[in-house]
Amino acid sequence: MLRNYFKIAFRNLLRNKVYSTINIVGLAIGVASCILIFLYVKDELSYENHFSKADRIVRVAGEVIFEGHQDAFSVTPPPLYDAVREFSGVESVTQFFQAGKQTVWYQDQSFTEDKLLFADSAFFRVFDYAFVAGNPATALSTPNAIVLTEELAQKYFGGAAQAMGQVLRFSKDSYTVTGVYRDQGHSHIAASGLLSRLTVDSQTPEDVRNNQWFNLNRYTYALLPDPQHIPDFQKQLDVLTEAHVNPWIKENRLSAHVKYIAQPLKSIHFDTRYGGDGLSPKGNISYVYIFGAVAVFLLLIACINYMNLATARSAKRAKEVGLRKVVGADRSQIIWQFIGESVLLTLIAVLLALALVQIFIPNFNTLTDKNFTSDFFMHWEFLSVVLAIVLFVGIVAGSYPAFFLSGFKPADVLKSDKHPKGGSATLRRALVVLQFSISLIMIIGTIVVFMQMHFLKNSDLGFKKEQVMVIDIPSGDSTLVQHLPLIKQKLEQHPKVLQTSNTLSIPAEGLSRTLMLMEQDGEMVEKTMDAIAVDHDFIPVLGIQMQAGRNFSPNIKTDERSGIIINEAAAKWLGWADPLGKKVITGNEEIADNSARVIGVVKDFHITSLHSEVQPLAIFLVPQSAGYLLARLAPEDQAATIQFIQEQWRTFDPEHPMEYFFMDEFFDKQYRAEEKMLTVFGYFAGLTILIACLGLFGLASFTAEQRTKEIGIRKVLGSSVSDIVLLLSKDFALLVLLAIALASPIAWYGMRQWLQDFAYRVDLSWWIFAIAGFAALAIALLTVSLQAVKAALLDPVKALRT
Repeated sequence: MLRNYFKIAFRNLLRNKVYSTINIVGLAIGVASCILIFLYVKDELSYENHFSKADRIVRVAGEVIFEGHQDAFSVTPPPLYDAVREFSGVESVTQFFQAGKQTVWYQDQSFTEDKLLFADSAFFRVFDYAFVAGNPATALSTPNAIVLTEELAQKYFGGAAQAMGQVLRFSKDSYTVTGVYRDQGHSHIAASGLLSRLTVDSQTPEDVRNNQWFNLNRYTYALLPDPQHIPDFQKQLDVLTEAHVNPWIKENRLSAHVKYIAQPLKSIHFDTRYGGDGLSPKGNISYVYIFGAVAVFLLLIACINYMNLATARSAKRAKEVGLRKVVGADRSQIIWQFIGESVLLTLIAVLLALALVQIFIPNFNTLTDKNFTSDFFMHWEFLSVVLAIVLFVGIVAGSYPAFFLSGFKPADVLKSDKHPKGGSATLRRALVVLQFSISLIMIIGTIVVFMQMHFLKNSDLGFKKEQVMVIDIPSGDSTLVQHLPLIKQKLEQHPKVLQTSNTLSIPAEGLSRTLMLMEQDGEMVEKTMDAIAVDHDFIPVLGIQMQAGRNFSPNIKTDERSGIIINEAAAKWLGWADPLGKKVITGNEEIADNSARVIGVVKDFHITSLHSEVQPLAIFLVPQSAGYLLARLAPEDQAATIQFIQEQWRTFDPEHPMEYFFMDEFFDKQYRAEEKMLTVFGYFAGLTILIACLGLFGLASFTAEQRTKEIGIRKVLGSSVSDIVLLLSKDFALLVLLAIALASPIAWYGMRQWLQDFAYRVDLSWWIFAIAGFAALAIALLTVSLQAVKAALLDPVKALRT
């Protein structure tokens, strides 16, 4: 019996080559897309899973409310380490901080590393990394020790065994390799090596370090006995802040209020409340949901194709069903026969889908910044997902045709004068509407994301980011900092180097908030705002416009001690109608008496991405700002200009390699997630349309076949080819128009919610939906017309003879 079912299934596949091909190709594309999205979603959800204690590790984050302004942060003060160690129910505590970009020398070679952390010996008690060499309990227990990842040990020494005991030289200290560990999986702590925190802590007196409650620069993690202890841990944090932290703040005459938050480790990757923590890029759970929905949509559209074509061609199988019932087959046997055929077809489609995945996975890796390989084919999780897809699609796609076909009455279908209709036309129309509604939502989403990305990249940021070369100044190189004026002078001798500047930070990097006393209604009021330290040339180099007052001047020596420039947002926030001359008292150590006057107001410019509004900003003059060197270049012959800059750099700093990038590229990196979404939306919108059109092509073929005699008669009576095409196309056009009406409000709501993440965004104009609808309608009509024209060109004599 089973052998007979398979034989019949294969014969039907071969007999109906066009429809079988449409079903298999549609299902294969849908399944391949589903598999790729599954890999992406699984990878995003795998963060921290390789730590056996992940569910009972928490990070201490915080919130500070100051002058009605709330800031969230993931860094904490040094004294919190000892305080949390005294909490009940805490097994271990570790605290670490970033080392920044470091130049590392080994023998006669130099390297630049930017993913190093200063950590304590408890780090490996909390995070159980697998050690390849060394002892995790003692690896960081002494100063000037360094533990490397297996990858970094390979890079420097050729392997873990060769790395042990070797010495790496940094700008200030040398470190001995005491351990090598394997980075087994994804973590928000993307470190390539750990330096002993004792090296830095030993340089600061303990009593000073334990009194720095407002110096937020360290990440604090606690290991609890089990996840149920998190609420109790939170209560102890609340007691700590109210008993020690907030009173300390008041004693130091600050009007801020702090609250610490226990943040579960597994939630960190997707938790955007605390912004970028600098350890690794944040994930976006919304995109995981969106891509998951896209996978379901693609499979659903492919299933709809199968259901539509199977029920439409049911008349071809009617006599077979009737004969089976006559010879004794019951309805359940016929149902399982047709579901089995559906599962078989799905299995063939899945095999083709796996081949497509193998072909396109390198492109998918490039698109998503992942590193998937074909090894996942052998994982039980993947195989179980593939099996689930085969069964789900096979049963879902085959269920309605199976129940519909098995319901035929033998007496009706075996009579020569009775022919069952090709399934439920109403259901087929509803499924076509559903298909094109999903496709339209994808098309509209792609258009809106594209428009928003174009808007973000072409908006006036208030400064000129193009043609600005940014050179990273190595930290700790005091000689280089002293030579900055001479370096700038040498570079500006080149005709293609238009102007240079040095600054502590740059747009899109993120700024520190500074506490200041601002003059307001005759009193000095505490305020915090973003601050940036620059030299005299920063404003002209970036083309920032002055709204009032003047820029810093090298001829006015008091600017460095008592001059400050603010932006328009700061003036508005402070309620200053005339900001010039207003008094500011700041903790800026470069200003001798901490008292300054506003000498200028710049027009608002975006120091961060367009996700957020322009914030109040204070600009200080610090001529020796040693974060970055900016050079505005002429657009012509930039390769030669860069080579000249590198040669000049080597004359002043032969040890450090010159690290540089261009500001426009750096700024645009903030929108990498949106660019990724745009590309993914574009590809999958195209695939949904392709699968939907495959189904439409099959239905149009079936309709033309059903109405062959009618078309022949109409042609004999004088109908033209265009009349026939219109006759066969209008019903499908109405279905697509209905899909436009249904999809537009859903797409409008979804994209409106997505745009809420941007402070500056495009409008959802009516023409966006009109263009998407017109495109879908045109594609659908083109698909149908291919079959309609073919039917209209048939010889009516042959049609009437059939």
